[in-house]
Amino acid sequence: MKKLFTFVLGIFLSQSLQAQSTFHDSTALLILDKVSEYFGQLNSVKFNTKISEDVAFSDNFFIKEFRNAEFIFQDNNKMAAKISNQDKDKFFFYNGQQAVYFAKEDNYFTVADAPDNTLEMLDWLDQSFGVHLLFADFLYPDFTLSLVENMDYLEFLGTAYLDGIEYYHIGGANADLSFQLWIHQDLEMKPKKVVLTYFGEPYARQMEVNFDNWESNEIYPQTIFEFLPPPNSRQIIWLQKNQ
Repeated sequence: MKKLFTFVLGIFLSQSLQAQSTFHDSTALLILDKVSEYFGQLNSVKFNTKISEDVAFSDNFFIKEFRNAEFIFQDNNKMAAKISNQDKDKFFFYNGQQAVYFAKEDNYFTVADAPDNTLEMLDWLDQSFGVHLLFADFLYPDFTLSLVENMDYLEFLGTAYLDGIEYYHIGGANADLSFQLWIHQDLEMKPKKVVLTYFGEPYARQMEVNFDNWESNEIYPQTIFEFLPPPNSRQIIWLQKNQ
């Protein structure tokens, strides 16, 4: 899947590196390059995520919110996503020309003309509407370069076991956030888990994303990426930010 994603990550700062201003471990960079190369050669990818995130409840504390999502990406200009939060399902469809958002419980949808490739479409959703679908930028071709430019610390932390399976463990940090990333050791170097910690004021907050049920290079029918309005659904205007 050429020119799709990159991880925007978070948590871990090695004590041995705290006195240094910048440290980029060559082993960590090699592993991250392999991840980027793997996704850059795919024609399609499908995966599920389980996300937990600290969300501000009041000025004094955060609460933990949970949601599940399923993503399908094909070529460089097709996407379908289902996001479930507290038994409410939301859908996003992208066919290379238009992006559609559909709220199932409320039975409304909105449509907008979109950029002609997935990478630009995801950036456009974020910048124009404040919609950030992915917590994984690992699909961008410049994944490693972006981390080098934005992270003061990148370190290979060895291997770690999750549910009895051994993974590569990488951590990094800058002044605003830190991250831990667990990556499959097999031939398909896919992410398994990422934990991000944001150093915001007055409290830090954390997000955890777990990846599962990977499928690659399947051929999905065009109908998956097209939206057919359900009976009695209503269309609303998709307002951009600052309008």
